[in-house]
This record gives sequence, C-alpha cells and structure tokens, in this order.
Amino acid sequence: MSETTETTTVAETTTTTTAATTSGVTVADMQEYLSVDEQDNLLATLISMAEVDVISKIDDSIDVSVYRSNALFNQAVRTLVDFTYTNRGGLSDSELAYPPAYLYFINSIKYRIKSEVDNATES
Repeated sequence: MSETTETTTVAETTTTTTAATTSGVTVADMQEYLSVDEQDNLLATLISMAEVDVISKIDDSIDVSVYRSNALFNQAVRTLVDFTYTNRGGLSDSELAYPPAYLYFINSIKYRIKSEVDNATES
C-alpha cells in the first residue's frame, strides 16, 4: 500500500497526517479520523455508502480503484462518513442533506478524474 505523508509545523506544533492512497478509506482510517475505537460494521457500511454516493455523482463507469487512488475522493468519503456518523438518527432534523465541504470536494474532483481516465485511455 502506498502512503502519502503530510507534515505541518506551526509555531513549535507538529501535526503529521498519513493517508492511504491506493486502498481508499478503511475502517481503521475512519476510527482514527473520528477518534472512536469500535463501530467496525457501522463504519464499513458508511464508507461503502459514501463511496457509492461520490461515484454516482461523478461517473459510475470508472473503476473504483481509480477513485480510491485520488486523495480528494478519499477526503470526500471521510467527510460524508463523518457527517453521517455524527448526525445518525438526527438527519431528519438537519437543514443540510450534505455538508458543504463534501460538495466542494465533488466539484473539485469531478472533471479531474474524468480527465485522468480520458488521458490514460488515449495513451
């Protein structure tokens, strides 16, 4: 598995974020992201649902592995899982169907992924 590591240093505080770039978002990733130790089945279901949702908004004819190798796709998945996990049971009271950041990620990757696939098939 390939990993991307990003280190940010601000006034003597260092934060390191490591994100998988080939396997997509995993239950372990979401447990760390949400700071929870359990909920394996729920998180697996939410990850799957979020991947399907993102892919359906872009192009479902593109293989999921192409999406999972894209950092913005993975962040969109994390954002939707976080939103759904945090608001489970209370979504009917929510004024937002999706978090604004999620829609931003979708718009940011929509044409980028299609362009990457088109360029790969032309080569």
